[in-house]
Parts: sequence; structure tokens; C-alpha cells
Amino acid sequence: MKVRLAVGLSLLLVLSLLLAGCGQRITAEEIVTRMRETLEATEDASAVVSASVDAQGIQMSATAKVWEKSPGYLRAEVLEASRPALVGAIVVTDGEQAWYYDPGRNVVLTGPIGEVDMPLPQEMLLELQGTIQFVLDASEVTLAGEETVAGHDAYKLTLTPKDDGSATIFPGNGTATLWVDKEQWMVLKAQYEAGSFGQGGLEVQEYTLNPGLSEDLFTFQAPEGAEVVQVGEQQAMPLTLEEARAQAGFPLLVPDYVPGDATLVEVLKAGDSIIFRYDHSPDVAFTLVQGHELAGPPPLGGEQGIRVRGQDATAITDEVGGNTFLYWTENGVTISVAGHIELDEALQVAESLR
Repeated sequence: MKVRLAVGLSLLLVLSLLLAGCGQRITAEEIVTRMRETLEATEDASAVVSASVDAQGIQMSATAKVWEKSPGYLRAEVLEASRPALVGAIVVTDGEQAWYYDPGRNVVLTGPIGEVDMPLPQEMLLELQGTIQFVLDASEVTLAGEETVAGHDAYKLTLTPKDDGSATIFPGNGTATLWVDKEQWMVLKAQYEAGSFGQGGLEVQEYTLNPGLSEDLFTFQAPEGAEVVQVGEQQAMPLTLEEARAQAGFPLLVPDYVPGDATLVEVLKAGDSIIFRYDHSPDVAFTLVQGHELAGPPPLGGEQGIRVRGQDATAITDEVGGNTFLYWTENGVTISVAGHIELDEALQVAESLR
């Protein structure tokens, strides 16, 4: 998850300021002060936002309706997305418990916050409140002018890292630009540009501050027929290879080929999935997972369709971290090879399964 976070920080930056509320000749410092004051005075808010990112092999865009209420309540529903599998996805948290609905699989993952694995946009939304102060404190803010955005008069601000080691939150040493509503102190538009690293952006289509949201909005009822997976109950249980074969409930496949010096260090059972973990190599560390459902949502990265063992498969590669996520379904069993491994090596592992 940390790998995905680094790649997606441009989008995180703009999303993290979404509900902060941002607004005579005024200085950048005064605008930031108003942003903080609005955040403190905002009990709840709703917005429809469109966001996009094109960075390090990740290309995606999405429009979501977001509701937030202090302290720690959040709901987000994806209305449109460049990746069809994300349309209809819902994330809800009441500050302690989280729910993530994956419409493509008709599965609800639920458990304590931090234990529910979510794709990048939803993961970042959960961290809104915790990152607002951090981003502002780590930034040099400059007033760059005034412009009109979506019919609103706005201040244009640029954010760059301070000279104190804070550059790590600005991947690629980029620059963020914010357009702040003069009246409501709300971020109407944001862009992040970092040269060859990539870029991201956000635009608010509509918003309402302090609408008086009910706490009932921040609970989730699973759709009829959806499988509900209690993440906290899926504690991984160590097994021997022989025990795993006996408990799998399907013919368990083992690779004849393993790259480098990687060795099988652990066999686990989590829910209905069997997990082989390969490690102890300076260059390769990966997991082979087999089960009736994909264990959690796929990560983001450069995605391509591919053929594996005569089946349609999906390969997702992260060029920055050198990670690969390869998955397909074979005889009713979903199989994935994922971790710090090159795609061609992952394919060799997959083709060698017996």
C-alpha cells in the first residue's frame, strides 16, 4: 500500500484539501489561515468532484460524490471512472469501522479502519483530515493572482516544498496550484505538475458546506446477494504444503519455476485463499495466491490484457517500485502472482504451475 501511496501523492494532495475549505488585497498566509478556520468551523460538507492522474504508468480519472462529517465520518460513491470496474464503488467509514463495496465482484469488505484494503482513490479519501494540516505545514504558499473558475472568483495559490526536507510529499519535486473560492474559502480546482514524473488534477463541480448530514448516511447495508467479508476474521493461518493441499477445496498448483534465489518461506490460509510467500532473495519477493475470489482489489499501475495458461489475464505493473500484479481465473479459481518481480518472471512462474 505504501508503494501505491507514493505513486498517487499528486492526487492525494488535491483530494486532501477538498473539504478543507479555503478565501482587499490579501496575502497567501491570510488565505491559508482562512482555510484552517473554515476547516475548524465546518461540521459537515458534501461535494461532487472530478479527479485525474497521469503519473508513472497510472492513468485514471473519476468523478465521485463525497460526504464528510466530523469527527471521522466519510462516504464516497464513484459516479464515473475511466476504469469501468470502479463505477458504483462505495467507501463508508464511521470513524472506526470501514466498508468498501466492489460492484464488479459484488463483494463488501468490512472491518476496522486500516485493515480494509481499498483501491487508490478510496484509500486516499480516508486520509483527508489527517493530511490537510500536514500538507499546509510542509508547503511554501504563494499568491499567484486571481482567476475565475466555474463562475466563481478565486485566488490562485502555488504550493512548493519548504527547504526543510518536506519535499518527500511533493513527488518528482513538483508544484501544486490551487484555485480558492473568495467567498467560501473552498478549493474549486487544483493541479499538480512534476515534469516527467506526471501530473494530477481536481475540479469541484458542486459543493455544500454544513448541510446538516445525518449520521445514518455513514453506515452501509450490503446490497442483496452481495458477499460480505469480515476482514478482521480473515486471520492468516500457517499450514504445511500438504495441509494446504488438503484444505484448499480445489486442486492446488505449485510452480516448477521460481526466479533468482527466492524460496518458499511460508504457506498460509486466509479465508478461502491459499497463499505461498516467496522471499530471501535480494531481487525477488512475491506471493502466489489461489482462491475463489481475488484477495482484495487490484492495485493501480500500468494495466494490460494478456494471455496466461490459455486464459485472459490482467497484468498491472508499477514502474517506480518494480512491482507486478498478475491475475487470472482458471477452472473457477482466481490466481495471482504479485510482488517485487518483473512481469516476464511472473509470467514464467504462472506458466510453470503444476
